[in-house]
Amino acid sequence: MIWRTLFWTGLGFVVVSYLGYPLWVACLARLRSVPTKARYLPDPLLPSVTCVMAAANEAALIGRKLDILVHQDYPQEKLSIIVVSDASTDDTDRIVRERAAGDPRIRLLRTSRRSGKPTAINLARRHIDTPITILVDARQELTAGAIRELVAHLADPHVGVVSGDLRVTGDVYWTYEGFIWKSESRSGSMVQTTGSLYAVRTADLPEIPPDTIMDDVYVPQTIAQSGRRIVMAEKAGSLDVATRSVRSEFIRTVRTMAGLVQICHTLRGCLNPARNPLWGRFIVHKVFRLACPYGFLLMLVSSALAEGPGYRIALAAMVGVGLIALGGWLGARSRLSSLILSFVALHLAALWAVPYYYLGRLSVTWARVETDRT
Repeated sequence: MIWRTLFWTGLGFVVVSYLGYPLWVACLARLRSVPTKARYLPDPLLPSVTCVMAAANEAALIGRKLDILVHQDYPQEKLSIIVVSDASTDDTDRIVRERAAGDPRIRLLRTSRRSGKPTAINLARRHIDTPITILVDARQELTAGAIRELVAHLADPHVGVVSGDLRVTGDVYWTYEGFIWKSESRSGSMVQTTGSLYAVRTADLPEIPPDTIMDDVYVPQTIAQSGRRIVMAEKAGSLDVATRSVRSEFIRTVRTMAGLVQICHTLRGCLNPARNPLWGRFIVHKVFRLACPYGFLLMLVSSALAEGPGYRIALAAMVGVGLIALGGWLGARSRLSSLILSFVALHLAALWAVPYYYLGRLSVTWARVETDRT
């Protein structure tokens, strides 16, 4: 009996996380939507904004990203850009200095040693004199009207944070995750933003603990505790492509998931329903996602030990999925095997993320992720 109970417990975590919660927020979005009162002001009335970008050895990308920002569909005299070089050792600083020499809107700051994105944001925070701050990463391209869309949605006083829409070409998982984020936004509030593009009122931007991995969870969750919403400006596209290898994605996912464990420990009130209005969504969307690999392990072990043909079928199915993933890893690639391999790698990464955090392996500094962009 115990093995059957464990099997259904594990299955419950998986079903609620991957099917139940997405269907629930999708139904809420359709039946009880909470639209954002976006205001598209004429250019003379638009607020000034500062785009903050942390960059560590991004010489290959920084020039193009500056081009994208300075050519945004936003009044040029109301747009400033702060690039914080996280002790870059390549040509990042030189490229930004040359651009700043010809464009007074661009400013370069520099950390004295590699310190990570939170320290870079905290440094920039002391130099921002505009009412709106927009945080961007170096890698992703932006749709032309992204800043205008973010500002329009932030005009709603019930909104505290506005996320861009991260669109990852060639990644089925991000298509699925993007559907959940949009449903959350339309039905009330998201639980995080995309770190590649989000906007806050400068007065609300908190000092971020320097070892924080996920600023795109820490900042929104901190502001959301005041009762304001985290929403998505769906026309503000942050455009990316899939990483080049399963190994690169595994490393990125381990770091991200370990960062989520860190948030649960360090962000006060995050897991307290009395303080966090998004407590339920955060638990089911994020914490349950961390629990899913353990749910699969429960299913695997209990299906082998429980009596009944149904459990044997479940065991055979899970073993079959594992073999297909292994074949994909060894080079027997097909569309199905690649999809299953990515799914298995995602959960192995989440499984490793918990001990990775508690063993003290987590580092706030980062390396540039290679993608399929040519």
